[in-house]
Amino acid sequence: MSSLNLDLIPELREAVRSGALVLHFQPEVDLTCGSVVGMEALLRWQHPQRGLLWPREFLAVAEAAGLMPDIGRWVLDSCIREAAAWSRLPGRPLAASWAVWLNVTASQLSEPGFPGEVAERIAAAGLPPRRLGLEVTEESLNRLGGRARGVLEELRATGVLLGVDDFGTWYSSLATLQELPVDALKLDRSFVRGVGSDMADDTIVESVIRLAHAHELYVVAEGVESWTEGARLCELGCDRALGYLFSGPQRADRARDMLARGFGWRAGAGAAGAVSGGTVMQGPSGG
Repeated sequence: MSSLNLDLIPELREAVRSGALVLHFQPEVDLTCGSVVGMEALLRWQHPQRGLLWPREFLAVAEAAGLMPDIGRWVLDSCIREAAAWSRLPGRPLAASWAVWLNVTASQLSEPGFPGEVAERIAAAGLPPRRLGLEVTEESLNRLGGRARGVLEELRATGVLLGVDDFGTWYSSLATLQELPVDALKLDRSFVRGVGSDMADDTIVESVIRLAHAHELYVVAEGVESWTEGARLCELGCDRALGYLFSGPQRADRARDMLARGFGWRAGAGAAGAVSGGTVMQGPSGG
C-alpha cells in the first residue's frame, strides 16, 4: 500500500465515526415501460479536502484498517432506512418489483450471523423484504467457493432479492449461476459498450439475455450511456437498465424527488425524446 493510502487510514476512521460517508442512488429503469423499478446504492466519501471520493479510492484502505464490517453495517442500515422511507412516499405507488439494491462483500457473506442480521434490521424498519436487493459480484462468489450456495439460500430465506453484479468480469458462466438462488443478473458495462453498433456485441448480449431468461433471471444492463445502447438493449429483450442515459448517481434527497415525480423512457421516441421526467447527465458510469 502506498504512503498516500496509509495516510488516509486515520482520516477514514474519523469519516466512519463522524458520518462523512454518504450514499448516492442511481435509478434502475424498466426498459419496457419506462418506470423506475429500483435504486442502486453507491458508497461515497465526502472528504474535506479531496472532495467526493469513489469506492475504488478508499475501500482498499478500509479493508487494511479493518473498517469494512462497520462500513458494511452502515450501508445496510442506511439502505433499509431509505427503502422504508421511499416505500411510504405519498401520491405515487412504487412498482411491485421496486427495491433498493446494495453490494455486499465476500467477507460480509462469510459472517455466520449475516442473514439473521439482515432479517432483524428489515423487521425493525417495517420494510417488506422484497424491497431490498443484495448484489454479490462474480469475484465474491469465486472467493466463497462451495459455500456460496448455502449462504445465498440463507439470505433467500429472509425474503430479500439477490443479484449477481458485474457479470462478465470474472470466470463464472450462466451454467454455474443457474445453480444459485438468485433473481437478477447485472451485465457489466463492458458488455453494453458496443451494443447497437457492433453486431458481435449484440449477439453476445442477446445470448446472455436468452439464457438468463431461460433460468428465470431478469437482466439489468449497467452503464447505459447512449440512446442507441438503450434502444438496442430493449430490442434484444433486456429487462432493465441504469446509467447516465437516464440519470447519474444522486444524493438521497434528489433521488427521492426523482422517484416522487416519476421518470420515463420511450425507446421509440428517438434520441431527442427518449428520456423524460428525470435528470439526464453525461459522463462515465460509476460504482
